[in-house]
Amino acid sequence: MAQPKKPGAKRSGSGTQKSRAKKTAAPPAHQASSNRAFYILVIIILITVIVLLVNRYTGKGTFKFPVFKTTVKPVVTPAEKKSEDKSRLSKPAELKDDKTVDTNIKDKSETATPQENVVAIYLLKLDEKTEKIYLTQVKRKVKGGAILESAIESLIKGPTANESNRGYITAVPASLRLRSVNIKGSTAEIDFSGEIEQSAAGEIVIKRVQQIVYTATQFDNVDSIVIMINGQRRKTLGSDGFSISGPLRR
Repeated sequence: MAQPKKPGAKRSGSGTQKSRAKKTAAPPAHQASSNRAFYILVIIILITVIVLLVNRYTGKGTFKFPVFKTTVKPVVTPAEKKSEDKSRLSKPAELKDDKTVDTNIKDKSETATPQENVVAIYLLKLDEKTEKIYLTQVKRKVKGGAILESAIESLIKGPTANESNRGYITAVPASLRLRSVNIKGSTAEIDFSGEIEQSAAGEIVIKRVQQIVYTATQFDNVDSIVIMINGQRRKTLGSDGFSISGPLRR
């Protein structure tokens, strides 16, 4: 007689089949993520290989990474800066063009101050004992080569304040002007303005002419003078008709 099947055994078999079906239905989640990472790594490797191959045939077999150059300014210390400034100052500036040089620069000796010369001018002084006026010389310093002209100009200026206090006077008017001096041989033609006839009378005109003659003939190259007035030669001078026609000597 056949034995009936147990209901419990049938259930257990069907439950085992269901659990196996569940286990084989889908892979675990961590396995899928690891597969994805592997694929990405493979892709990166392939890209790298391709880049290397391209660079080998286009860049002569070497792969060059871009290099960023930076310029570093040198640090200059204060001591180095001072030494550099001194070296710049010590070097003479170079001329760019010879035309900028002034070719008219003269030697210092040519433009030096003219040498001073000591000359004598003849003034008047009163002798208190005899009450007579006599000629007396005083010294003057003049500049330039025209010594005779400078001496006559100094005579026209008259005595200094100190000399006036000591009793020196003059018969030459301060308004007189020297027009020119022309030396012919040993005679100097001296041309004066018309003021030479101012108050020219008596003893004044005589002393005036004496002052001029003695001042002009102190030089070795002048023995006599001719007095001219405004470019004209005259025979007489002053209201008394003092003769000045010929060369005048001491």
